Amino acid sequence: MKKITFLVVLLISTGILATAQNNIRLTAYNYLRKGKLDLAKENIDKAVLHEKTMNDPKTWFYYGNTYLNIATTAEEAYKNLDPDALQKSYEAYKKCMELDTENEYKIQILQDMVVISNNFYSKGLKFYNSDDFVNSYKEFNNAVGVNSSINQMDTLAVYAVAMSANSAKMYPEAIKGYTELIEMNYKNSTIYSDLAGIYRAQENLEKAKEVLQMGFVKFPSDVNILFAKINILLSENKYDEVINALSKAIELDPDNYTLYFVLGQSYENMKDFDKAVQGYSKAIELNPEYSDAIYNLGALYFNKGVEAAMKANDLPLEAEKEFAELQETAQKEYLKAEPFFEKALTMLPDDQALIRSLEQIYKSTKQMDKLNALKNR
Repeated sequence: MKKITFLVVLLISTGILATAQNNIRLTAYNYLRKGKLDLAKENIDKAVLHEKTMNDPKTWFYYGNTYLNIATTAEEAYKNLDPDALQKSYEAYKKCMELDTENEYKIQILQDMVVISNNFYSKGLKFYNSDDFVNSYKEFNNAVGVNSSINQMDTLAVYAVAMSANSAKMYPEAIKGYTELIEMNYKNSTIYSDLAGIYRAQENLEKAKEVLQMGFVKFPSDVNILFAKINILLSENKYDEVINALSKAIELDPDNYTLYFVLGQSYENMKDFDKAVQGYSKAIELNPEYSDAIYNLGALYFNKGVEAAMKANDLPLEAEKEFAELQETAQKEYLKAEPFFEKALTMLPDDQALIRSLEQIYKSTKQMDKLNALKNR
């Protein structure tokens, strides 16, 4: 009789424990409805650990709801209850769907998963805008993972992952992201120029060219792809090919002064002085404050003057006429360089090479007032 009584008591006690755990879960739900997230969290944390409720999908559904509310609340009192609330909500919903064989919570969970993904994306965007690319990569990648778990694909999030990885110099991850975007036929030309830039940084120029060719086929009028191609050609000193590519780029973007600057540089490297002058002059015409073009055009004339002066100094003493002609040529070139160097000095007042070049011009052309002013400025 005692054994029977004990068994009855044991069964009653077990029933009380199960009811108690269900009550804790219900209490968590009620606190959640009232917006008391701290108390909801306290109770649902207990419910997911107890053997009587830990395998019930409803428990994990409430847990996911609670932590999603913590992650998205605007109330200061609850914002810091758990820094990983968004991730915990995601994991809880996945657990719920595993246990929910009747798909009772599926529709609501799928809707909430979209909310979780959007919040991961928003967190990534904040990190990206503050130049914290490692953490932006992490959060954008979380957004992609959530979408993948519900069989959705957000190409914008994948693009954000690739960009963050690239900015953080996480090149294997960036290559993976950009490659996925290409396979998805993502309509953005920068994925080709960015991916080519990574391969170029890794000194894999052949792979960079291959990617750019793929991009050029899909976006034949894209200036960024042409720019990337031009940069590779410049690194290979293939100036004739650079000029051909620049001609195409200028057709697409005729007001881009940097294109004319690079054109001037390319012609200068090919020793075509007149066309180099034309390139630099056009860049300055489009942007009168473009210091690089102003400096380079001045240097072009200055170097011609130096070359003539050196030839004059190498002549024998009896070659007086040729000496005078070369000296005159040197001074003419110096005077051509002078206004460009003077303009450049207003933009680059501490450039010592520029100052020394102007001193040489003033000395050679006997402009002592300007020389003294330069020294005493």
